[in-house]
Amino acid sequence: MPSLTLADLDQRPELAPAVLALFAAAPPGAHHLVCGLPAAMGQEPTAEILARTSGMLLALSGRQVAGAIGICPYSEDQVTLWGPATAQAAVAEFLFTSTREALHLSRFGSMRALIDTRNREQRAFYRAHGFAAWKDNHLYECVLETRTSTGTVSRGSLAFKVRAATTRDHNAVISILTRAFPDSDHCLPSLAKREADGYRHYVLEEAGTVVAAAAVQDAGRRGWLKLIAVKPELRGRQLSRRLLEGVLASESRRGKRTMALEVLADNAPAIALYEHAGFRRKWTATIMTGPV
Repeated sequence: MPSLTLADLDQRPELAPAVLALFAAAPPGAHHLVCGLPAAMGQEPTAEILARTSGMLLALSGRQVAGAIGICPYSEDQVTLWGPATAQAAVAEFLFTSTREALHLSRFGSMRALIDTRNREQRAFYRAHGFAAWKDNHLYECVLETRTSTGTVSRGSLAFKVRAATTRDHNAVISILTRAFPDSDHCLPSLAKREADGYRHYVLEEAGTVVAAAAVQDAGRRGWLKLIAVKPELRGRQLSRRLLEGVLASESRRGKRTMALEVLADNAPAIALYEHAGFRRKWTATIMTGPV
């Protein structure tokens, strides 16, 4: 093998088809490389997905792309790795070492990777590089073709309504989501910025008051449920179930074929909610973390 050289896909965009072929060769299964961009998990890799990574490093052997590794945004201090996509151990080592050095120079504190539980080879690779398992993470998906809903449900003298959030709802949505997910940066810098980037927000009203909220990311024919939450003081009243039913119906009317989400394997209440709504587990990945 000729000596390897490092390249960045941003500087060599003509190599995108070769990179896509590498990741397409690792679909869900024993050799699955889980995408580090949540909304793209399990999807056929596309040029648009590659463009949404923070960086895509390439190992070149002569003029050929011998391997690739994606650096995906996660937090200010941590990134999620996608790959390395290569059949050659030496190439994988070259890419991982180069990535770690680049992240160190950029002052990142740690890395994470999502390893399909069936991919023992990749799990061993990351363990050999100082990564440790944190928790298992399920990917769930729901078919939407037959979903229908008026958006309004009556219960006694109260009316519940699921609708798209307006700018007037943003403060209420931020309050609900940040209380439920204090570590999430979804509401930063603003919900308006998120919506400009392809997110939609939904609210559940009870007698005119917003009591629950959800965030959905547009991912082509598939919608991605990023967050769903109820006011803490109102939990236990099945409000999240009402909101989720309305969200799925609305996304179906938008032409989405499926909805997907990720949920930690130890989050039994959330899993029960999703399975009741028709979601089914597609596969499980172990979240592994390691130092830069």
